[in-house]
Amino acid sequence: MSMCWVQAGICGEETSIEASKTGPSEIALSFTTTCEHITALAEDLRAVDAGVELSRPMNETLTYAAAAKHCCRTSCVVPAAVLKSVEATAGVFLPAACSIEFIDGAL
Repeated sequence: MSMCWVQAGICGEETSIEASKTGPSEIALSFTTTCEHITALAEDLRAVDAGVELSRPMNETLTYAAAAKHCCRTSCVVPAAVLKSVEATAGVFLPAACSIEFIDGAL
């Protein structure tokens, strides 16, 4: 099982994603969120087959199909966090912290 917490950014919404292995490649997903859009996404994304989901092009994943249908903006980081949770739970990659930071004057 893996647990991932996402603070989405300027919108102020927060989401926790719990991913649990329920079969050889089946990953069950559970969301706790303050975002109505992610609540809707969660209804469509209760489980994925990690082998299928992680081998598809990004635009063909169930995760990004649900995001395209429900997320309020294309830059939402929650779908990426879902896939990170799936790959960690499936044992494809070890769980590790990720971040996006804006640094004044960096560009």
